[in-house]
Amino acid sequence: MKLTKKDQEKDKNLQPWKVFLSLVFLNIILGLVVYFFPKEGVQVKDDFSLNFVSVDELLKRKEKVEVDLSKVLEGVETIQEDTTNQPITSKDTIAKLKEPKKLQKRKFSKWLSLPVDKPDMITNLLDKVRLESSKKVVRILHYGDSQLEGDRITNYLRNRLQKKFGGYGPGILLPLEPTASSRGNFRVSQSDDFVKHSIYTKSEFKNLSGIGGASFTIKNLNPIKAQIDSIGDSAQIVTKIQGQNSFDKSFLSVKKMHMGYSISRKYSKAKLLYSNDTSFQVKLFENDSSYYHTILKSPLFGVKEWTVGGGSDFKVSFGSNNSPIVYGLALDGDVGVAVDNFPMRGSSGLGFTKINRNRYSAQLSAMNVVAVILQFGVNIIPDERENYDYYEKWFSQQLKSIQTAGPEVAIIVIGPSDMGKNNEGEIVSYENIPLIRDAMKSAALKNGCCFWDLYKAMGGENSMSAWVKDDLAQKDYTHFTYKGARYVGEMLYNSIMDFE
Repeated sequence: MKLTKKDQEKDKNLQPWKVFLSLVFLNIILGLVVYFFPKEGVQVKDDFSLNFVSVDELLKRKEKVEVDLSKVLEGVETIQEDTTNQPITSKDTIAKLKEPKKLQKRKFSKWLSLPVDKPDMITNLLDKVRLESSKKVVRILHYGDSQLEGDRITNYLRNRLQKKFGGYGPGILLPLEPTASSRGNFRVSQSDDFVKHSIYTKSEFKNLSGIGGASFTIKNLNPIKAQIDSIGDSAQIVTKIQGQNSFDKSFLSVKKMHMGYSISRKYSKAKLLYSNDTSFQVKLFENDSSYYHTILKSPLFGVKEWTVGGGSDFKVSFGSNNSPIVYGLALDGDVGVAVDNFPMRGSSGLGFTKINRNRYSAQLSAMNVVAVILQFGVNIIPDERENYDYYEKWFSQQLKSIQTAGPEVAIIVIGPSDMGKNNEGEIVSYENIPLIRDAMKSAALKNGCCFWDLYKAMGGENSMSAWVKDDLAQKDYTHFTYKGARYVGEMLYNSIMDFE
């Protein structure tokens, strides 16, 4: 086909140098727009504004890091369900203490940093757990932010440790727990007159927080001093028991569920944690049986333990003539390991200095706590700064406070997980996460604590996107799913057991 004379003229006009100059001119215009366009954008309406990429964003823009999750989780095998049918017993079923092994660092322990002055902290902790768990219950407290809600991560870690060292039960259960309905092993409920006071929320109830970072009072009860029977605490009706109706209103109840690991759904001991300046009376309900008890005063910290049948329902009702401070209800075995789950929604881990040292020390001792795990940092991430020295200082104060109350307690600090944000339609990691991680790590190691790098363990930068893609994290790009929590728990367990 022949071109007309008019078409030939057009073709001559589209010469390469003209196209090149047009592109240069267009880029100059775009460059001027980028340079002069306000960084905060141009407000068109109250709910609409025009934004344009800035010079800084163009210069700093880098290729997005992609994480291969198959490599990150290589060798991490999680346990779906515990099929152990071993009966609950107080008999020593733990093998004789093994000869100590030479420290051999393997794959998982690379994420666990030890303090220079205490390089054998984890080894000593494992030896202590192995020795003492054959004779009594030893406790590990797992504090954290909303990442722990629903017993996530803790539930898996508890199962692994109880299978290794023995033990049963979910540990200490608290009333008014966030997302309590998400627990798979037990459901906690309470009467409407329970009031929560915690170290991570504003409260006028100071210096009386409990081992779980909270305490609970029962409002509208009459502070009348009750009679004390001659033999102290007794299941028998030695003194005149209050009327039946006086136990109908205030209660703390637990109900066994059908999910979670079977080991955690068994228990033989129920322990009420409390303090009170006067004796008080309670009524126990276990399935179809009920018993009255008079409990003597214990102003600092008291533990009332009952041997129970481990039924599907257990309830403690409080008489109307007194008002104890309640710190929780523990469901344990006779021996072995208990791992307690204490989620603190919205917390940055900065409330432990509010706990009275003497009271906290008494609680750690009475409950035989051998280790504390602190998992925080996520709630600091949205506050993007260039320096987190302030957080290192504040977090150090929390560690020192816990150490003052429990000098022999091993402390493991878990750094923040990865967290994603929307950057012009693309989910990327907050750039300040390594800074927060480093601040927490520095605080931990300087204070003789261990540090576990969760950010690095899960793959580092942009790893949260990969976890969400594989249904291991929720679509808020912050919290793990229950499936993902099992992987985190397995990696943490393996990091600790690498020192066995």
